[in-house]
Amino acid sequence: MGFAPDTVRLFDSPAWHVYNTCHVQCSTINAARHTGLFPMKKACLALLLLSVFLFACTPDIPQLPPAEVISRAGDAMLAAPSFHFKIDLSGAPVILNKLTQLSLRSAEGDFSRPDKMGVHLKVIAAVAAAELDMIALGNEQYLTNVLTKKWEVLPPEFGFNPAVMFDPKMGLEQLLKGGLDNPHWIGVETMDGKNIWHLQGSIDGARVQGMSGGLISNGPVDVDLWIEPNTFMPRQAVIVDKNSNPDKPTTWTLTFSSYGKDVNITAPTLQ
Repeated sequence: MGFAPDTVRLFDSPAWHVYNTCHVQCSTINAARHTGLFPMKKACLALLLLSVFLFACTPDIPQLPPAEVISRAGDAMLAAPSFHFKIDLSGAPVILNKLTQLSLRSAEGDFSRPDKMGVHLKVIAAVAAAELDMIALGNEQYLTNVLTKKWEVLPPEFGFNPAVMFDPKMGLEQLLKGGLDNPHWIGVETMDGKNIWHLQGSIDGARVQGMSGGLISNGPVDVDLWIEPNTFMPRQAVIVDKNSNPDKPTTWTLTFSSYGKDVNITAPTLQ
Protein backbone atom coordinates (compact mmCIF):
# COMPACT_ATOMS: atom_id res chain seq x y z
CA MET A 1 0.00 0.00 0.00
CA GLY A 2 1.46 3.40 -1.00
CA PHE A 3 1.61 6.53 1.13
CA ALA A 4 0.27 9.97 0.24
CA PRO A 5 2.94 12.58 -0.70
CA ASP A 6 2.50 14.47 2.57
CA THR A 7 2.99 11.24 4.52
CA VAL A 8 6.14 10.44 2.56
CA ARG A 9 7.49 13.93 3.31
CA LEU A 10 6.72 13.43 6.99
CA PHE A 11 8.60 10.13 7.13
CA ASP A 12 11.54 11.71 5.31
CA SER A 13 11.65 14.92 7.37
CA PRO A 14 14.45 15.73 9.85
CA ALA A 15 11.92 15.84 12.67
CA TRP A 16 10.74 12.29 11.89
CA HIS A 17 14.33 11.04 11.95
CA VAL A 18 14.82 12.71 15.33
CA TYR A 19 11.61 11.14 16.62
CA ASN A 20 12.56 7.71 15.29
CA THR A 21 16.04 7.94 16.83
CA CYS A 22 14.59 8.94 20.17
CA HIS A 23 12.08 6.07 19.97
CA VAL A 24 14.89 3.55 19.39
CA GLN A 25 16.92 5.04 22.24
CA CYS A 26 13.83 4.91 24.45
CA SER A 27 13.37 1.19 23.70
CA THR A 28 17.01 0.58 24.49
CA ILE A 29 16.73 2.44 27.77
CA ASN A 30 13.56 0.55 28.65
CA ALA A 31 15.20 -2.81 27.98
CA ALA A 32 18.24 -1.82 30.00
CA ARG A 33 15.99 -0.74 32.89
CA HIS A 34 14.29 -4.13 33.01
CA THR A 35 17.63 -5.90 33.07
CA GLY A 36 18.86 -3.67 35.86
CA LEU A 37 21.46 -1.95 33.69
CA PHE A 38 19.77 1.47 33.52
CA PRO A 39 17.67 2.62 36.48
CA MET A 40 16.79 6.10 35.11
CA LYS A 41 13.07 5.77 34.43
CA LYS A 42 12.57 9.38 33.33
CA ALA A 43 15.15 9.30 30.51
CA CYS A 44 12.70 7.70 28.09
CA LEU A 45 10.07 10.37 28.71
CA ALA A 46 12.64 13.15 28.31
CA LEU A 47 13.74 11.80 24.94
CA LEU A 48 10.16 11.53 23.70
CA LEU A 49 9.37 15.07 24.85
CA LEU A 50 12.49 16.32 23.05
CA SER A 51 11.43 14.61 19.83
CA VAL A 52 7.94 16.14 20.03
CA PHE A 53 9.45 19.60 20.61
CA LEU A 54 11.80 19.28 17.64
CA PHE A 55 9.01 17.92 15.46
CA ALA A 56 6.81 20.90 16.29
CA CYS A 57 9.58 23.44 15.67
CA THR A 58 11.04 22.01 12.43
CA PRO A 59 9.83 24.05 9.42
CA ASP A 60 8.05 22.11 6.71
CA ILE A 61 9.29 22.04 3.13
CA PRO A 62 6.99 24.43 1.24
CA GLN A 63 4.43 23.11 -1.22
CA LEU A 64 6.28 24.59 -4.20
CA PRO A 65 7.90 22.73 -7.10
CA PRO A 66 11.69 23.00 -6.79
CA ALA A 67 12.00 24.07 -10.44
CA GLU A 68 9.68 27.03 -9.74
CA VAL A 69 11.66 28.10 -6.66
CA ILE A 70 14.96 28.02 -8.58
CA SER A 71 13.54 29.95 -11.53
CA ARG A 72 12.06 32.59 -9.22
CA ALA A 73 15.44 32.91 -7.51
CA GLY A 74 16.96 33.76 -10.88
CA ASP A 75 14.30 36.42 -11.46
CA ALA A 76 14.80 37.89 -7.97
CA MET A 77 18.57 38.10 -8.35
CA LEU A 78 18.28 39.61 -11.81
CA ALA A 79 15.97 42.31 -10.45
CA ALA A 80 18.42 43.31 -7.69
CA PRO A 81 20.30 46.49 -8.68
CA SER A 82 23.39 45.49 -6.71
CA PHE A 83 24.79 42.96 -4.24
CA HIS A 84 27.91 41.87 -2.41
CA PHE A 85 29.48 38.57 -3.38
CA LYS A 86 32.23 36.24 -2.28
CA ILE A 87 33.70 33.36 -4.28
CA ASP A 88 35.84 30.71 -2.59
CA LEU A 89 37.51 27.89 -4.48
CA SER A 90 38.79 24.58 -3.19
CA GLY A 91 39.97 21.31 -4.70
CA ALA A 92 41.78 21.30 -8.03
CA PRO A 93 43.22 24.75 -8.87
CA VAL A 94 41.45 27.06 -11.31
CA ILE A 95 44.08 28.28 -13.77
CA LEU A 96 43.46 31.80 -15.04
CA ASN A 97 46.40 31.78 -17.44
CA LYS A 98 48.24 28.66 -18.57
CA LEU A 99 51.31 30.63 -19.65
CA THR A 100 51.87 32.22 -16.23
CA GLN A 101 50.17 29.40 -14.25
CA LEU A 102 48.22 32.04 -12.33
CA SER A 103 45.41 30.38 -10.40
CA LEU A 104 42.42 31.90 -8.63
CA ARG A 105 41.73 31.10 -4.97
CA SER A 106 39.04 33.62 -3.99
CA ALA A 107 37.28 36.81 -5.04
CA GLU A 108 35.17 39.24 -3.03
CA GLY A 109 33.52 42.47 -4.06
CA ASP A 110 30.43 44.37 -5.16
CA PHE A 111 28.43 44.17 -8.36
CA SER A 112 26.19 46.95 -9.68
CA ARG A 113 23.99 46.54 -12.72
CA PRO A 114 24.30 46.54 -15.56
CA ASP A 115 28.02 45.76 -15.63
CA LYS A 116 30.02 47.48 -12.88
CA MET A 117 32.17 45.48 -10.50
CA GLY A 118 34.84 46.16 -7.91
CA VAL A 119 36.55 43.02 -6.64
CA HIS A 120 39.51 41.90 -4.53
CA LEU A 121 41.20 38.77 -5.87
CA LYS A 122 43.49 36.28 -4.16
CA VAL A 123 45.60 34.38 -6.64
CA ILE A 124 48.56 32.02 -6.64
CA ALA A 125 51.36 32.72 -9.09
CA ALA A 126 54.13 30.34 -10.08
CA VAL A 127 56.28 31.35 -7.11
CA ALA A 128 54.00 32.84 -4.46
CA ALA A 129 50.51 33.94 -3.45
CA ALA A 130 49.39 37.45 -4.33
CA GLU A 131 46.41 39.76 -3.93
CA LEU A 132 44.99 41.99 -6.63
CA ASP A 133 42.22 44.56 -6.98
CA MET A 134 40.11 44.74 -10.09
CA ILE A 135 37.49 47.11 -11.49
CA ALA A 136 35.24 46.32 -14.42
CA LEU A 137 33.11 48.99 -16.09
CA GLY A 138 31.54 47.31 -19.08
CA ASN A 139 34.33 46.64 -21.55
CA GLU A 140 36.78 48.73 -19.54
CA GLN A 141 38.73 46.62 -17.04
CA TYR A 142 41.51 47.59 -14.67
CA LEU A 143 43.84 45.61 -12.42
CA THR A 144 46.48 46.46 -9.85
CA ASN A 145 50.03 45.41 -10.71
CA VAL A 146 51.28 42.54 -8.54
CA LEU A 147 54.61 44.25 -7.88
CA THR A 148 53.89 48.01 -7.92
CA LYS A 149 50.25 47.84 -6.68
CA LYS A 150 49.43 50.59 -9.17
CA TRP A 151 46.35 50.48 -11.40
CA GLU A 152 46.78 49.35 -15.00
CA VAL A 153 44.48 48.51 -17.89
CA LEU A 154 43.68 44.80 -17.63
CA PRO A 155 46.01 42.87 -19.93
CA PRO A 156 44.23 40.55 -22.40
CA GLU A 157 46.24 37.56 -21.22
CA PHE A 158 44.82 37.78 -17.70
CA GLY A 159 42.09 35.44 -18.84
CA PHE A 160 39.25 36.16 -16.40
CA ASN A 161 36.66 38.85 -15.83
CA PRO A 162 34.48 38.09 -12.76
CA ALA A 163 31.75 40.39 -14.10
CA VAL A 164 30.72 37.74 -16.66
CA MET A 165 29.48 35.57 -13.78
CA PHE A 166 26.57 37.99 -13.35
CA ASP A 167 26.06 38.99 -16.96
CA PRO A 168 22.29 39.37 -17.56
CA LYS A 169 22.49 37.19 -20.69
CA MET A 170 24.79 34.38 -19.55
CA GLY A 171 25.42 34.79 -15.81
CA LEU A 172 24.24 32.84 -12.80
CA GLU A 173 20.84 34.53 -12.87
CA GLN A 174 20.09 33.19 -16.35
CA LEU A 175 21.29 29.72 -15.39
CA LEU A 176 18.81 29.69 -12.51
CA LYS A 177 16.00 31.02 -14.72
CA GLY A 178 16.76 28.28 -17.23
CA GLY A 179 16.50 25.68 -14.48
CA LEU A 180 18.58 22.79 -13.18
CA ASP A 181 18.44 19.15 -14.19
CA ASN A 182 16.70 16.93 -11.62
CA PRO A 183 15.91 19.78 -9.18
CA HIS A 184 14.82 18.57 -5.75
CA TRP A 185 14.40 19.71 -2.18
CA ILE A 186 17.00 18.98 0.48
CA GLY A 187 15.14 20.75 3.28
CA VAL A 188 14.84 23.85 5.42
CA GLU A 189 18.07 24.81 7.19
CA THR A 190 19.42 27.71 9.22
CA MET A 191 21.85 30.33 7.91
CA ASP A 192 22.83 33.37 9.96
CA GLY A 193 20.06 32.53 12.41
CA LYS A 194 17.32 32.49 9.77
CA ASN A 195 15.48 29.72 7.95
CA ILE A 196 16.80 29.09 4.46
CA TRP A 197 15.64 26.76 1.69
CA HIS A 198 18.18 24.21 0.47
CA LEU A 199 17.71 22.74 -3.01
CA GLN A 200 19.91 20.63 -5.23
CA GLY A 201 20.29 19.69 -8.87
CA SER A 202 22.82 19.48 -11.68
CA ILE A 203 23.54 21.40 -14.84
CA ASP A 204 25.31 20.68 -18.09
CA GLY A 205 28.81 22.12 -18.03
CA ALA A 206 28.37 23.65 -21.47
CA ARG A 207 25.74 26.00 -20.02
CA VAL A 208 28.22 27.14 -17.36
CA GLN A 209 31.03 27.90 -19.81
CA GLY A 210 29.90 31.46 -20.48
CA MET A 211 29.29 32.27 -16.82
CA SER A 212 32.71 31.01 -15.74
CA GLY A 213 34.65 32.39 -18.69
CA GLY A 214 35.59 28.84 -19.64
CA LEU A 215 37.01 28.02 -16.20
CA ILE A 216 34.44 25.26 -15.52
CA SER A 217 34.70 22.08 -17.58
CA ASN A 218 32.13 20.91 -20.13
CA GLY A 219 30.94 17.95 -18.06
CA PRO A 220 27.89 18.06 -15.79
CA VAL A 221 28.31 19.91 -12.49
CA ASP A 222 26.45 19.41 -9.21
CA VAL A 223 24.73 22.48 -7.78
CA ASP A 224 23.46 23.20 -4.26
CA LEU A 225 21.40 26.33 -3.68
CA TRP A 226 20.36 28.12 -0.50
CA ILE A 227 17.46 30.52 -1.15
CA GLU A 228 15.78 33.04 1.14
CA PRO A 229 12.12 32.05 1.63
CA ASN A 230 10.42 35.45 1.61
CA THR A 231 12.38 37.13 -1.18
CA PHE A 232 13.61 34.14 -3.21
CA MET A 233 17.05 35.76 -3.15
CA PRO A 234 19.94 33.30 -3.53
CA ARG A 235 22.21 33.38 -0.49
CA GLN A 236 24.67 30.70 -1.47
CA ALA A 237 25.49 28.45 -4.41
CA VAL A 238 27.97 25.58 -4.38
CA ILE A 239 29.07 24.28 -7.77
CA VAL A 240 31.13 21.07 -7.92
CA ASP A 241 33.04 20.66 -11.18
CA LYS A 242 33.34 16.86 -11.13
CA ASN A 243 35.32 16.65 -14.39
CA SER A 244 38.05 19.02 -13.22
CA ASN A 245 39.70 16.30 -11.14
CA PRO A 246 38.12 12.92 -10.29
CA ASP A 247 39.85 12.73 -6.91
CA LYS A 248 39.72 16.39 -5.91
CA PRO A 249 37.12 18.26 -7.97
CA THR A 250 37.10 22.03 -8.05
CA THR A 251 34.35 23.42 -5.81
CA TRP A 252 33.05 26.96 -6.29
CA THR A 253 31.29 28.41 -3.24
CA LEU A 254 29.46 31.65 -4.04
CA THR A 255 27.93 33.66 -1.19
CA PHE A 256 25.65 36.68 -1.67
CA SER A 257 24.53 39.46 0.67
CA SER A 258 23.56 43.16 0.87
CA TYR A 259 21.13 43.07 -2.04
CA GLY A 260 20.20 46.56 -3.23
CA LYS A 261 22.86 48.43 -1.26
CA ASP A 262 24.35 51.65 -2.61
CA VAL A 263 27.46 50.88 -4.66
CA ASN A 264 29.78 53.47 -6.18
CA ILE A 265 32.28 51.95 -8.62
CA THR A 266 34.34 54.33 -10.75
CA ALA A 267 37.40 54.07 -12.96
CA PRO A 268 40.69 54.23 -11.06
CA THR A 269 43.44 56.78 -11.62
CA LEU A 270 46.14 55.33 -13.87
CA GLN A 271 49.76 56.22 -13.13
